[in-house]
Amino acid sequence: KGLADLEARYGISSREREVLGHLVDGLTARAIAERMYLSVPTVKSHIYRIYKKMGIHSQEELLALVEEELVEGA
Repeated sequence: KGLADLEARYGISSREREVLGHLVDGLTARAIAERMYLSVPTVKSHIYRIYKKMGIHSQEELLALVEEELVEGA
């Protein structure tokens, strides 16, 4: 529920949602690219848009935001 709430609140697209899930799992852009059969620049573009929509600048900030959401949603 928590992650879906975040996605809805920030207007995350379905493709960004896939990337977001991998980021939350701790994967790097390169690992995400390999898993999703995308180029690294494409994945980085998705990550940039996700961060911009959420007002964050790093994977650490993303994980903190997700953790906060899950704690509040529990």
